[in-house]
Formats: sequence, structure tokens, C-alpha cells
Amino acid sequence: MPTRNEVLIRSANLLNDFAFKYVFGEDCKEANDALKSLLTVFLERSVNKVVVKNSEIVKDFSKMKSPRLDLLVEFDDRTTVDLEMQLRQTKDNLPIRFSYYLARLHGSQELEGKYYGELKETIVLVFFNVNLIDNHRMCNTFTLRNEEGLSFVEGS
Repeated sequence: MPTRNEVLIRSANLLNDFAFKYVFGEDCKEANDALKSLLTVFLERSVNKVVVKNSEIVKDFSKMKSPRLDLLVEFDDRTTVDLEMQLRQTKDNLPIRFSYYLARLHGSQELEGKYYGELKETIVLVFFNVNLIDNHRMCNTFTLRNEEGLSFVEGS
């Protein structure tokens, strides 16, 4: 006989924000394994260890927006990943919104007394149920490149 949690997990629609956070953000081995599998598949890289962090981005001053990320994850190499579940278009411009999240996460790293080369990778992984780009691909990756497609950042 399955437990209540097993029934909830099996019947959960992961496109629901709450279910997404519950399944992948729970502090247990099963959720952590599921999260590592999800990240391995979509980021196409080996994920050995992840830690779910506080998903509130701290404001630097009172008039700044205070975004709340769906799931903030840190890899063992301190790479930061923001996982977002976005079911429908909001009044906010989503590409600009997620670029803002990426910039805030990247800029929140402690750099005093260090070189810029010591900044750790920051990723925003968004699951959409809307079509923002006129193509038929299931997965789109965006990186910082020039108009000829040359990467601005080494390794991108």
C-alpha cells in the first residue's frame, strides 16, 4: 500500500508551481535524486551533489524588486541554478524578467578581494507552457554571444 506522500507525488501535475517545488525542493533523498536527474537531463552535465537554497533574492535597497525564485539550487562547485516553472504569460515581460533573475544571482556572489574570473556559473532554467519564440523546438538555450554567434564568455 503506497503512503500518502507517494500517492500525492504520483498524482501531482509538475506544471503546478506548488507540486514542482514540493517534488524537487523537499529535503529528502528522493527529492534530491529527482532534482539531480532533472538537472542532468536538461543541463546535459553530470550532477553529483545539489543543495536547495533559500529562494528569496535579498534586496540591496528598499526600492528594489524582491523576486522570489521557484527553486534555487547550488551545485557542489558552487554553480547556482534558478529553476522556474512558468505556466502562463504574465504582465511582466518574461525574457526580461528571467534575465533580471540571472543578473541578480550572478551579481550576488561575493567578489571583494577576488578576480572576476573567480565568479561561478549562474544558470536560469525555465519550464514554460507558453511559446515565446517562433520555432518548434522543445528546448532553447540562450547564451551571451555576438551577432555572428561567437561566444563572449569562454566555455559558452
